[in-house]
Amino acid sequence: MKIYLEKEMNIPAVYVDRYCELGPFQASLLFQDNMTEMFYRHACDAVSMRRSHGAVWAVVRSKLCYERTPVWMERVRIKTYPVRVTQAAIHLECIVETMEGETLLRCRQELCPIDAKSHTMRRMNTTPFPMDAELLPPQVTEPFRRRKAVLGEGDLVNTYPIRTTDTDMNSHMNNAAYVRPVVDAFPSAFWDEHQIKVFDIHYASEGREGETLQVLTQEEDGEHIVFLQSGGRTLTKSYFRTVPRQPLRD
Repeated sequence: MKIYLEKEMNIPAVYVDRYCELGPFQASLLFQDNMTEMFYRHACDAVSMRRSHGAVWAVVRSKLCYERTPVWMERVRIKTYPVRVTQAAIHLECIVETMEGETLLRCRQELCPIDAKSHTMRRMNTTPFPMDAELLPPQVTEPFRRRKAVLGEGDLVNTYPIRTTDTDMNSHMNNAAYVRPVVDAFPSAFWDEHQIKVFDIHYASEGREGETLQVLTQEEDGEHIVFLQSGGRTLTKSYFRTVPRQPLRD
């Protein structure tokens, strides 16, 4: 069975940052929209799957690779499809390209099914996702970032209270919402000079409304590391590299 979504759109204002570009937070929202729409067409989105099988999806990790940053009102084609399925997880890719076929942005996500009530891991064959889904060759061949890093109180740059608008149907912080405090760990003066080239985020624990996240940062060998912590728990680990900011395209 072919599980595939392809659509065209002009990048709207809701998906751009202060530079009129599809930044990592906005890209995460866009990819989530396309992922959920693809799942919806096959009755395995989180809303349908919760009702029919008592399970929802949990994003384990995500990787963004920018070839060129899409900009406001640029006409693009977006493709979403599975590239790997195991008994425990599914790997999806979402590709943004120009109408001429130039790749602008590549994303890969690993998702696992979890029980909607207990939040314990479920096997893929206990979900309605078609296990015979046709897999396409991956375009994100770079591995998810893994490295040992220890961040402590001396690395604290700010805090972020989790609000109701950060949460989703599972009553915990939505995976895309975590990207906002990661980007906000750096001031506008930093982003005036830098654009993200590769961005990795690993989701380790759930954050809930009312918690206050501690945002910690380090830089090592040109790589920026951002941890979001709460009550001694590390919720997410992010790693990204940047390139010098390019002037806004006409």
